[in-house]
Amino acid sequence: MLKGRNILLIGARAGGYGEGIARAAVAAGANVYGTTLTPSDPQEQNFFESLPAELIDIPLRFDSENRAGVLDTFKRIQEYLRDKGVQKLDAVIHTVAGGFPRQPSVMKAVADILRGKSTFSDMATCVKRNVFYVNAGSFEDTITGLSGISDTNTQYVALTYRGELPYFISQTKHYLERLAVRQAGKGIRTLIAALPEAWTQSSQFFAGIEIAVIHNYLSHLQGRDPGQEFSEPFQKMEKSLAALAGFPELLSELQEFIRDRWGDINAASNPAIVSERVERLFTELRHKGNFSVLRQSVEIISDFVRSASGMIVVRDFLEQKAYEPGDVRQVYYRDLLGSTSVEKAKPRVVPVRRVVVNRKWQEFDKEDVRSTLSMYGEKFLFLDSVIMEVGEVYTGFLGFAKFRVPTPDENPILKDHFIGMPLFGGHLQMEAVAQFGTFMILKVLKDKRLVPILTGTEFPDLNTMAPPGEVLKMMGTIHLAEKRNLVLEATIENRFARSKGIIRGMVVNQRVIRKMMSAFDSVEGDD
Repeated sequence: MLKGRNILLIGARAGGYGEGIARAAVAAGANVYGTTLTPSDPQEQNFFESLPAELIDIPLRFDSENRAGVLDTFKRIQEYLRDKGVQKLDAVIHTVAGGFPRQPSVMKAVADILRGKSTFSDMATCVKRNVFYVNAGSFEDTITGLSGISDTNTQYVALTYRGELPYFISQTKHYLERLAVRQAGKGIRTLIAALPEAWTQSSQFFAGIEIAVIHNYLSHLQGRDPGQEFSEPFQKMEKSLAALAGFPELLSELQEFIRDRWGDINAASNPAIVSERVERLFTELRHKGNFSVLRQSVEIISDFVRSASGMIVVRDFLEQKAYEPGDVRQVYYRDLLGSTSVEKAKPRVVPVRRVVVNRKWQEFDKEDVRSTLSMYGEKFLFLDSVIMEVGEVYTGFLGFAKFRVPTPDENPILKDHFIGMPLFGGHLQMEAVAQFGTFMILKVLKDKRLVPILTGTEFPDLNTMAPPGEVLKMMGTIHLAEKRNLVLEATIENRFARSKGIIRGMVVNQRVIRKMMSAFDSVEGDD
């Protein structure tokens, strides 16, 4: 039992794994405290009252760009707990996930990833950095921030995912697991718990979560006898499913689907394939009128999974301490019956290291850019700095660039561009990328009689508008398509969105340029 022990839950929410852990800890006699983003929210307050647990009246928001502020918040949390008579925390449970800014461009990018149209790597760097921090780095800052109210016996537990569905931010959880090992090496009692699939506010966006829940129920729970400790929540689940009209028919149909169309799905599957199969199944279920039965049954099973997972975390890890610091322990559906021991998770597959190219770099400032791109007017130059390789141009030649969007007072183009809305549109951003490519080519051309010209642009998803002060970051790789023809595969990103595209061009002799320009000379003739 945990009678009298002090446990702090970071980020627990109603309907999540944190709720199951909190309820199990309270039932075991622990004093449970919790933090949220908005402790003033009545829903959050009602949730903690229902546990019952004490909601700390200090907002805690993990932000990769304000880590000092996060650590300062932890100081205030420590003071709050001491004022409540807590001299030491016995356990800290980190249930934080997410980290995606609630911006339309970010939500669209997430939707594209879940449909297999892009990957996590395609997101804006600032967004990826924050997602890594919230899902992994925040665990390390939690340990640092609470060191004044912890000791070597304090347990730090965080949650990871080790299931059979493609998890597009899995690399953040890889990092979390490595951080736990690092902290264990410093004497911290860290544990990473991989809990089984259940419907939560986070997992509901995973294509196939419903199928995974039903599949595991059929394989490991249906018709089984749980241990005495788990009997009550198990029987509650079984009675609710038995009372659900249409559930037997749904199971029959899903068993056929799982057998015929789900057997090859695993964590390494292409999300596009998973999404397509799931959408097709959902369409069929909607036509037959039993889609709602699927959702209700998944929620019923998930209630049990979250509850039983919480009981296992409390019993096996917090009470019995059945792990070694730095472990990743994986709870399977079969463990939710309470009669098996939780095993160490299998080692992650180590990714093949990419070949590292030893590149030499050269930096160019605004004045270098201005003198090199002298053919552009001062107000139509959309580059501030460039970093690019040194040497001969080749396929794969790499460069980077930045541009800070000016205010209308700094650049009249924006003042006259969108009246009353001085935003840097997608077409101007494409122009910035084209200037970036032109700069790179001019710097590597030794024969100054050769001139690069633009022949086309392809940025199909460049639909974000950048406000004044926003710093646009560009990366480009030159590809030599054929003689004289060039392709710049480029990305341009702001804080929340990254767009990929192509700038096409060719290198021609100055003599050819003069002939082309002469064709535009005015010629007298008949009207």
